[in-house]
Amino acid sequence: MSMQAPTHRKFVTTTHQLLARCGKNLAAFTFISVGLTQCAGTEDGNTTQAQGAGLGALGGAMLGAGIGAIGGNSDSVRRGALIGATVGGVGGFAYGTHIANKKASYRSTEEWLDECISQAESKRRAAVAYNSRLSNQLARLQREVRLAKAAGDRNKLSSLKREISSERSAAQKETSNFSKEAQANRSAIQQAGGSGGSRLKSLRTSTSGIETQVATMNKTTQSLANLENQATF
Repeated sequence: MSMQAPTHRKFVTTTHQLLARCGKNLAAFTFISVGLTQCAGTEDGNTTQAQGAGLGALGGAMLGAGIGAIGGNSDSVRRGALIGATVGGVGGFAYGTHIANKKASYRSTEEWLDECISQAESKRRAAVAYNSRLSNQLARLQREVRLAKAAGDRNKLSSLKREISSERSAAQKETSNFSKEAQANRSAIQQAGGSGGSRLKSLRTSTSGIETQVATMNKTTQSLANLENQATF
């Protein structure tokens, strides 16, 4: 689509400059987010939960990386994009569209449970991956806080404190969303009643897996809160 107004051309130029400064990390987030939107298409053309998360992650990554780019620090760009993608993904989560709420739209309880199981297992794997990333972030931040305190670098500690706060806030939101996912699955199990057989067993297993990951997220989030308090003289 052509841009006619000069202000639009100026905005596009500025945006291109920002993207160039963000570099490969932002490109990677863009690729991942676009992939999510493409994989989440439905026959009726409605935007799905995964599409919302993907678009949110893309916008968040661009915003986070842009903030980092303003500081002119490539490391800030990387971290800003990472945190931004996490927060953006949270913002795109639409709990109201969960499959557990759509039993009546399926031809049979078994077909509905199959979809519930598929989504629950997908969320369980996502929770495992998020916990792994969060654990790595915590270890890195702990190491950097120790080094900054040993060097007496107040500016570095202040920067780390802000980063820890952002990571903790994002973790709290992710934990809440995964917890809601588990609650929705528990609701589906109740709705199924005595029917479902082995399908119900699979759904319970995936749901328990999500709940285990939520417990781990809570512990890591608390560790981030403790580290935030330590990031000072």
